[in-house]
Amino acid sequence: MHIRQVTQHDKDKLYLYLKTLSEETRKRFGPHPFDEHTAWLVCSGGYKNCMAYICLNDVLVVGYAIVKQGYVPGDRNRYIGYPITLSDRHDYTLAPSVADAYQSRGVGSLLLEFVLEDLRKRGAYKIILWGGVQASNLKAVNFYYKHGFRKVGEFEYYGNNYDMVKYLQKLC
Repeated sequence: MHIRQVTQHDKDKLYLYLKTLSEETRKRFGPHPFDEHTAWLVCSGGYKNCMAYICLNDVLVVGYAIVKQGYVPGDRNRYIGYPITLSDRHDYTLAPSVADAYQSRGVGSLLLEFVLEDLRKRGAYKIILWGGVQASNLKAVNFYYKHGFRKVGEFEYYGNNYDMVKYLQKLC
């Protein structure tokens, strides 16, 4: 497996990845559409304050994560009510996904650790989950707990969801 940030040359690979995700996986990933235009935007840097990462198995994208510096509006509105300090400069919002055939095979862990290390180098304090995680998605909830995320709140949006945070370094 090889993990790196996307480049403008990854549009077709990313689009193939997005369009072959199952409906079940698509329902659990929601920061953007799964179309060719979105793949182009992601790969060309068209999402403001966002970075994207891919995990490849030789040629195919098998994992993908988009990370936004700061908070998306809906998340910000919820997180303001939690007993944590928000920083648009040092906090990041994460939305990872793994191809159906590669789930529960370590790809998500490899991708997450790569992203977290890159964000630490950029001076990130903490990371939250973009739109939270669906409480009914026990595999994902347990994955995040295993990787040091903690639940800070719950909200209703097409069912119960958890807001989770992971601190990447201690604040001075």
